[in-house]
Amino acid sequence: MYLGDPEKRKKRRSSPVRVVILLILIGFGLYLYALIRREEIEGPFVPAPTPTRSALSYGGEAEERYLQGDLERATATYQQAIALDPGDVELYVRLVRLLTLQGRNREAIRDGEQAVEMSPENARAWAALCMAYDWNGQVDKALDACRRAIELDSTLAVGYAYLAEAYADALRWGEATDAVETALKLDARNVDVVRNYGYVQEVRGDWSGAIETYKQAAQIHPNLAHIHVAIGRNQLVLGDLDGARGSFTRAVEINPEDAVANDLLGWTYYGQGEHDLAETYLARATEADPERGRAFGHLAINYWARRNYEAAIPNFERAIRLVLTSERQKVEAFFVTAEAGGDAAYPSANVVMRGEFLPTSEYNRNVLQATLEPEQENGGWSDARGTVTFDTRTGEYTVEMEGVPWPGQDQGYVGWFDDLKTLAGDPLSTGPLSVRAGGSVQVERETGFIHGCPPEYYYTLGLAYFYVDECEKAYPLFGAALQVEPEEPNATEGIRLCRLSDE
Repeated sequence: MYLGDPEKRKKRRSSPVRVVILLILIGFGLYLYALIRREEIEGPFVPAPTPTRSALSYGGEAEERYLQGDLERATATYQQAIALDPGDVELYVRLVRLLTLQGRNREAIRDGEQAVEMSPENARAWAALCMAYDWNGQVDKALDACRRAIELDSTLAVGYAYLAEAYADALRWGEATDAVETALKLDARNVDVVRNYGYVQEVRGDWSGAIETYKQAAQIHPNLAHIHVAIGRNQLVLGDLDGARGSFTRAVEINPEDAVANDLLGWTYYGQGEHDLAETYLARATEADPERGRAFGHLAINYWARRNYEAAIPNFERAIRLVLTSERQKVEAFFVTAEAGGDAAYPSANVVMRGEFLPTSEYNRNVLQATLEPEQENGGWSDARGTVTFDTRTGEYTVEMEGVPWPGQDQGYVGWFDDLKTLAGDPLSTGPLSVRAGGSVQVERETGFIHGCPPEYYYTLGLAYFYVDECEKAYPLFGAALQVEPEEPNATEGIRLCRLSDE
């Protein structure tokens, strides 16, 4: 059959549906190719980029939280800012102040010392460190730091304000007044300047004046719990329990976790005979700060008043332990004197060795250690060396020395804990230190009860032991109270009651 010329045959047309399907397949193939190429370049499952917050952003948020009175979250936010920009000293300055206001003094000192090390010419850093030292009871160091701040910037109002606070703690009234007046002239609207003016008035005994000044500070910054606590503290001294309760309540409203505010609010309720509310807030205080000995003491007294001796006893025991630990942790140095007769109630000027106590852990002062070095070049002391290790929780300590010259006739050596006192208020010593052959000294002792704990803790705990028939534990406590107050009638009565029960 003739089919004709193939070139002249009619061509078949493509179906429109087929064309559409073909285009879809081509498009899908191109899309898959693009995805594969993207994974090869960026890797699979790459999230969309998000903006990274800056240290400035965190700093602004921290300041807002501070103005709201949320010091804990403000502190955490400043720490986040520092993590992003560890070279910004101003962030450290603000952080140190907030840590101090929260009673986190060791952390404040650590960060404050780091700030002045980073920027030795920064006056604000020195001022913040001054405040941290002072609130930690290191008044001499605080004075030095504040003086350095003022040397660097004679117009720094807070430098003079913190200096005034330290002078007041050193009972140097005239200098405290001069410093705070200078601060007020420089910046009378700064909340710390006004607060410290109130503090100078408070320490001098002008409690009414202090209340009015603290109220002015509260007007400048109404959301700072510690200012309302200060107002209430002075109202308590004046016997205004209703006013004090209102001030402490306001502080707790601002910061429900403020241990000091809860403690004093509970103590005020106790003073008004409302023992249930007292227990509620005092228990909150111990939960907020398990190291606050006074809160445990107040809680124990509240239990005692309700004749709940079984609950009072462990709280008194913990209160005494915590208060004494806190007192021991204030010690700054250890020194050895040569004493005629081999012992003394007070140290002589003949200091032969000295060392500064430093914590064995940067996070606490539970265990301190001092490296003793000779104070005298003559008398054979040039080769002497020694170490003192002091457990502030238990009062146990060891003194080890080598190369100590043999004492002369009718002479001996005594060790002293700088700034610690006995229950009677005398300087705390080791007693005579015996020198062995070869010039070595090695003793293990403990401080026992020391000055600083309220005597009512001792005799009330002793009476609680009496009521649960454990007078053998009560006698040492009555004795401790009598060393603090030799005429204390409650301790005397406790001894009498125990002796009657023993018969």
